[in-house]
Amino acid sequence: MTQINNVYGANSINLDGIDLKSMSPFTAAALVQLEIAKTNKDSATRYINEMKSQNDQARKFMEQADALKAINSNPAYAKYNLPEDLEAMKKTLADVEYVEKTYEKMEAQIADGTLKADKNGLYTMDKTTDDKLHDFVNKAGHSNFPNIVRTADGSFDNLHFKYELDDGLKEIKQYKEFLTTMIKAAENGTIPKEQLAKAKLDTQSIDSLITSLQHQAENCNSDNQTQMVKLQDKMGQYNAYVSGSSDMIKTGAQLQQSILRN
Repeated sequence: MTQINNVYGANSINLDGIDLKSMSPFTAAALVQLEIAKTNKDSATRYINEMKSQNDQARKFMEQADALKAINSNPAYAKYNLPEDLEAMKKTLADVEYVEKTYEKMEAQIADGTLKADKNGLYTMDKTTDDKLHDFVNKAGHSNFPNIVRTADGSFDNLHFKYELDDGLKEIKQYKEFLTTMIKAAENGTIPKEQLAKAKLDTQSIDSLITSLQHQAENCNSDNQTQMVKLQDKMGQYNAYVSGSSDMIKTGAQLQQSILRN
């Protein structure tokens, strides 16, 4: 910040190294008012930047709330058991995508006749795919995969009818969509890490998160209203000092002309 030194000194009055005593009082006063105007303008610029930052933060909170609303709008999501953390979700997603590709490959081979059913009309899935399928279905919850888990005791094997492959693939794709959504929400902070430690992200928990995000967005907007009042005050002062400086220059010029005429 510019310092005005030795205002009452006997030798000089300095403004950023300029000796104001070397110029007319009106010019010196004009420069002082311009310097005060600049200080107010700098403050106003800071308030504008702070308001922009608050607006950006409020928008982020609302985008996160909207993402959670989208999750909550799908009742199937609340049924899945969550993987224990973000890395576990990513690993599970990789397994789901592996199994999805196997299902799609089997569907294509059945369509072109290169994969045949056994005498009972069943198709056999390879062991690697079947192991991955068992792993994430057991963890996510059998009730989410009725066309994969077909027995009353919850057990299932690697043999599938064609319609079970068709509908099972739909269930796998839905679970993939769920995992992809949850991973994105966890990575951008929409869903707090501690929330992932729970077995399920139920609708009540999501509603609480939505409410919290909305309150944070409202706080940002409230802060901006306060900053706007400060901004208007600083801009008012800036305009007043600029106008005062201009008036000083005009007054000095008029006085000089009057002296010259006389």
